[in-house]
Amino acid sequence: MNPGMAGAAYGFAGMGPYSGGQAEYLRVPYGDFNCLKLPEDAIEKENDYVMLSDIFPTGYHATELANVQPGDSVVIYGAGPVGLMAAHSASIKGASQIMVVDNHEDRLKLAEEFGAIAIDFSKGSAVQQVLELTKGIGADKGCECVGYQCCDKHGTEHSNITMNELVQAVKATGSIGVVGVFVPKDPKSKDPLQNEGHMDFDFGNFWMKGQRIATGQANVKSYNRQLCTLISVGKAKPSLIISHELPLDEAPEAYKHFDARDNGWTKVILHPNSALKSSKK
Repeated sequence: MNPGMAGAAYGFAGMGPYSGGQAEYLRVPYGDFNCLKLPEDAIEKENDYVMLSDIFPTGYHATELANVQPGDSVVIYGAGPVGLMAAHSASIKGASQIMVVDNHEDRLKLAEEFGAIAIDFSKGSAVQQVLELTKGIGADKGCECVGYQCCDKHGTEHSNITMNELVQAVKATGSIGVVGVFVPKDPKSKDPLQNEGHMDFDFGNFWMKGQRIATGQANVKSYNRQLCTLISVGKAKPSLIISHELPLDEAPEAYKHFDARDNGWTKVILHPNSALKSSKK
């Protein structure tokens, strides 16, 4: 444990120092006490339950931060795994209208499978599309599921795009939940503001509209038992996002495809110590 740390966790780099779980073996301190016991259908629904380790609770956390309520209209920026899980969570919570913004057709198609309206920002202003769908009012709630590496339609990185568009796309007094990662330093950025973890944020309109923002990393254990039950009774099917199941030794190549947003690479499941042949949905 790092000096001065009161605790530690898996996953997020800022909370270390435990090594990652994508390996043949995994050390689980206090595993007898802090692991989630899965129901009897654990093998049958293995791919659904593995989503409880991070993606599903994080997407759900976005809807919690945004305070999504039954009947709400919700706009979600980002159709990656977290954004898709936010869409699934919003549906489970009873949202009346779910809009997912992205420019990757394969991901937007999956958003539609979760009952969302696909908004392709490469084909026109996402904000205008949201306003048209909400009779000019804007969505009741918004979720940011992209983070500081968000890009415009030309593929150029601008850390402030999703946040500023959410201010425009969410109605006055609406709430915005941010689970996309924003970092204190981004030294590789060409933007001097972003170098220091800052952004050119439309605070004036945000203030005038009386909106609220909540942010932060998901506390997975706050949600995983409830979400586990939803999977068990058939009300949640997070494995719909999985595009590939691969043996562990193919992980480096899988990371390259996923990082490049290659078509059809929406979510990869790795099988350690497995003779599994590569499979694709």
